[in-house]
Amino acid sequence: MRFLRRDSTESEAPGDFWAWWSSGRDRVERAIGTGSLDARLVGEIGSAVRSIHPAMAWELAPGATALHAFCISPEGDAELRQVALRWLSSAPPADATWEYHASKQARPKLMGLEIGRWRFDLEEMRAIASWDATRRRIDVRLWHPRFAEAPENVRVQVGFVFLDSLLGEDDVERWVGKIHLLEAPTGGRTPAELRAEIERRRTETAGNETWVLGERAGPNGAVAIVFADAGLKRIDHPFADHHVTIAVVFGAARMPTTAETTMMNAQEEDFLRRLGDVAVYAGRVTEPGRRTMHFVAVDPNAMRPAIDGWALDLPDSLSEGLPQLRLKIDFERDMDWSFQRDLGIR
Repeated sequence: MRFLRRDSTESEAPGDFWAWWSSGRDRVERAIGTGSLDARLVGEIGSAVRSIHPAMAWELAPGATALHAFCISPEGDAELRQVALRWLSSAPPADATWEYHASKQARPKLMGLEIGRWRFDLEEMRAIASWDATRRRIDVRLWHPRFAEAPENVRVQVGFVFLDSLLGEDDVERWVGKIHLLEAPTGGRTPAELRAEIERRRTETAGNETWVLGERAGPNGAVAIVFADAGLKRIDHPFADHHVTIAVVFGAARMPTTAETTMMNAQEEDFLRRLGDVAVYAGRVTEPGRRTMHFVAVDPNAMRPAIDGWALDLPDSLSEGLPQLRLKIDFERDMDWSFQRDLGIR
């Protein structure tokens, strides 16, 4: 069944869904078994899903360990992902009949797909894959024998359905970078080979960070030095929707010297130790007059004890050439992590 979606901005109410599900699950199971899932029951399911959030999508699918799976999907929306995960956290335990997922799941076997008058055998899809080691993503170019005759909007839909079916919605966001659709015939990896390549990369990169060092030009043309984790992914921190910056303003309209940089690095490492795991360090920008550290956090207030203790122990200056230090702390809700574009890693 395809995902169904409604658009609105009402708040979520997962408890209303589970109240309906307690009586509706057996009827849904029988309808699947007898092939009698009609428009009335589909509408009833949709109404229950809209009680979670009016913009949420949903799907009935074969289960991985249970007979059936009930999946809802945020369809790439970071705020809806939080809603979906909260819904999942209140789900009943999986059993032999039903399991529950907060995103589209990979299918063990790819199925045919019909869009209008076009039918696609997704096993015929071929992919040219390029690994971006810095961002830890695979860029893919997809080709299907029927792409040449299908309009662009159909090719786009087929490409995304193929990737979601092959990898699951979360792994598409986690591992797939740029997607290009090709009309001309080409070779490339089969679906199974593409899945195996992503599993290989997952194993290789487990527990690794990808820090990059580079330069960028500031608004006034001055050069800034950027040090950032280019492999940091929004999907892996679904509730960290606050962007926090801590700027060390050092009172001189110039870049720090090598010795001053070493001292600042030591102070920064001390702060990160104090901070622990209450926030995720995304990187820093050093420019004339200041160094700004970037973090993402679930709750910025949880950072305050570390910030206050660090500020008390911070020296008044790092050298005679930097006569005064002060901290400037800002935070904002940044659901899509748009700050990463400013760091040059998106």
